[in-house]
Amino acid sequence: MRITVIALGKIGLPLAVQFASKGHEVLGVDVNPTVVGLVNKGEEPFPGEARLAEKLAELVAAGRLRATTEYSEAVPGSDAVVMVVPLFVNDDTWEPDFGPMDSATMSLAENLTPGSLVSYETTLPVGTTRDRWKPLLEEVSGLREGDDFHLVFSPERVLTGRVFDDLRKYPKLVGGMSAEGAVRALDFYRAVLDFDPRPDLARPNGVWDLGSPEAAEMAKLAETTYRDVNIGLANQFGRFATEHGIDIFQVIEASNSQPFSHIHRPGIAVGGHCIPVYPRLYLWSDPDATVVRAARRPTWQCPLTPSTCWRRATGR
Repeated sequence: MRITVIALGKIGLPLAVQFASKGHEVLGVDVNPTVVGLVNKGEEPFPGEARLAEKLAELVAAGRLRATTEYSEAVPGSDAVVMVVPLFVNDDTWEPDFGPMDSATMSLAENLTPGSLVSYETTLPVGTTRDRWKPLLEEVSGLREGDDFHLVFSPERVLTGRVFDDLRKYPKLVGGMSAEGAVRALDFYRAVLDFDPRPDLARPNGVWDLGSPEAAEMAKLAETTYRDVNIGLANQFGRFATEHGIDIFQVIEASNSQPFSHIHRPGIAVGGHCIPVYPRLYLWSDPDATVVRAARRPTWQCPLTPSTCWRRATGR
């Protein structure tokens, strides 16, 4: 296949490398000419991703992966286009900033040709694929979704630093706008990914069709929002325990000895790129989610020294 990956960041570039490693021709698009230049030299533009440097150098040298700043060079004639442009959230209003994604989608649509599968992997509020990207792609391209091209949502579920391992570990979720689009997406991801056996799952590890883009959008928001709410609850327990001279870590260990309790450890903050942000995308979709909103408020400060608190919170 000829595959286009839009945005060669810490998720997009490893994805492009993964696709190319399965024997496909991959073109990456990025607005940053420095990133494009480094990729075309076979050099990783950022450190820290396990096995990326050697895989990238090998695939670029073999002619299976290259990068460009021009959508017109990469998108036309692609069998699949994968969008990984980041979606930012305003710190004050908690509203998503669709600007970069809108711009990328319009550039994609201007160069979209019939027969392509378009897959959005960026985490989105529920309904965005159907209500925002489908109309924009159709309006700008003049093509009709379901007839001329197919649109799906398939959230990335990986952590930076271990992308290649996570791609094998977790099921790939797909939600298509149509049954035919879903089949195209299932075939595509099966052709570019490998999966480790997961006997703990109710169905085999692999590509899972969730039936609609909304279901796939919500699945990603639900799994990340669950962590945020759990941390918020743990922090609330931690504040109460501190006020009453109780060791909260001992309490949580005792509670989790029962198989239906999965309380997280409290900590000084909810860190990372994802967990502080994705609950806000869920709230954009479901503004009445009072539990989720309450969990976004800070509730606990570890009474121990910072290093001791960190060790207790992380279990390290």
